Amino acid sequence: MADASASRHRLRDPRARRFAYAVVALLLALLCVVPRPYVARAKLLPQDSSSAGLGQVVSSLGGQLQSFASLLSGGRPPNDLYLIIGRSSTVTNDVVRALDLAGEGRPYATQADARIALAAKVDIHLLLGGVVEIETRARDQDEALRLTAAYQSAISNRIGALSRETAARKAQIVQSRFREANARVSQSSAALDGFRRQYRLASPEQQLGSELTLRAGLQARLSAKQVELRSIDQFAGPENPLRNSLQAEIATLQAQLAQTDRPSIGSAGPNVSGLSSLTTRYFDLFRDYRFAQALYDVYARANEQTAVENLVAESASYIQVVEPANLDAERHYNVSAVAALALLVLAALFTELYVPATGLRWRDMFGREGVDDPA
Repeated sequence: MADASASRHRLRDPRARRFAYAVVALLLALLCVVPRPYVARAKLLPQDSSSAGLGQVVSSLGGQLQSFASLLSGGRPPNDLYLIIGRSSTVTNDVVRALDLAGEGRPYATQADARIALAAKVDIHLLLGGVVEIETRARDQDEALRLTAAYQSAISNRIGALSRETAARKAQIVQSRFREANARVSQSSAALDGFRRQYRLASPEQQLGSELTLRAGLQARLSAKQVELRSIDQFAGPENPLRNSLQAEIATLQAQLAQTDRPSIGSAGPNVSGLSSLTTRYFDLFRDYRFAQALYDVYARANEQTAVENLVAESASYIQVVEPANLDAERHYNVSAVAALALLVLAALFTELYVPATGLRWRDMFGREGVDDPA
């Protein structure tokens, strides 16, 4: 009770109180700058295939490959993924192993202790434009630079490994589909060629066009001969010898047109009526072949794209170092000491200015015992 009463008495003494404030403030001000904290930073820019110098290549391979690549990647924005990778325990463990921080005779006894300490020293966050920044705060500038450089290397290696794994999966899928598309082209081409050889057909467009041209030519010649015959009957009379010749030609043309109306397959292939009975099957086979060929072209271009992406992943071009590990030029201060000093200043303002200005008495704050504050 005597010690508590003496403490309350010293607290009510303005000189002792202000002296204590000054001593604690000087101590905290010293702790704000000693020991000096150092902050090291590094900035990385992970890239996708379009920003890694492949945009023009991918565009030349075909516009449909953009949607194809989006399908394989899920269409997710990569920025959050890179932040998750940078803060992952895998990256931290890589840093601990690279710097040999855990173990007997090392700075930390266990790997768990090292991870906890690194979590307090290193902060990884995103800047504008998807830039990943590594910020390390330590008492020693060499330690800050080493940690920052180790994190930079670990993040780059991890993103590169994931990129290579993704590219390998994409290549496996594309190559499997490419082989199937190649087999489909071979099968549809063989079926179409067999059908064309069986019925002695040209290509669908040429075959139908030639038969229609032949029929149209016969009809035009027949119409012309009939007009000529009517003219002879009108002006020359039935005894004209040319009339018999025209009648023979008209009969021949009518017989040829009648022959085209009957389905037949000759040495030159089917006529128009014969072709009409084969058209549906012919065009079904031709459509399957064209579709298989288009699918083959798509996967051929996609296969080339995945090959280029594999080369980029192997060369670690998915990571661009915007700014290597470096120390901030400006001086930094101990945040905890600065916060404590700010709280002390607030407490001093409250007790030395607010309390006298409002007439609040120390007896009201600490009980009825003792004397009033002489201030």
